Amino acid sequence: MKRTVIRNLILCAILMAICVTTPALAQDSCSLLTKADIQAVVGQPVGDGKLNMKANPAVGRPCEYIIGTSGVFSILMTAVRPGETPAKIRAELQKHKIAVSDAPGMADGSFFSSPGYGMIQLNSFKGSKYLIITMMIPGANEATQKTAAEKLMKKALTKI
Repeated sequence: MKRTVIRNLILCAILMAICVTTPALAQDSCSLLTKADIQAVVGQPVGDGKLNMKANPAVGRPCEYIIGTSGVFSILMTAVRPGETPAKIRAELQKHKIAVSDAPGMADGSFFSSPGYGMIQLNSFKGSKYLIITMMIPGANEATQKTAAEKLMKKALTKI
């Protein structure tokens, strides 16, 4: 199970590198949500959030949490590059055969991507900031994870 979590974290980092290639903002991604915020939404124990210092600093440093014994949750906030739009990122993901779907009602542009392995990502743009929530909740189906991601993204967006 630990190998699966590690493999999924690596996949998450690769996907973030595909989507975003800008320096991290001064605001720490861990300041957007608390362990209690996440636990209240996912209904499982959540470990303390830790900034991933091994992540590529050109992409940004996501704040990572362990859900239960084998789940993952991360949130990344970075700056939007000039000319970067939700449509351009969606197209790039689709080019890499990653399914995308709308996530209406949030920020300037939001959409889900489903990279596989039971993982979902919620991408949201708000002004000059771009946030990505990545999660894999043990025992939760895709619809449940999307609902959880939406609730958590809405909360995070209020802090920027």
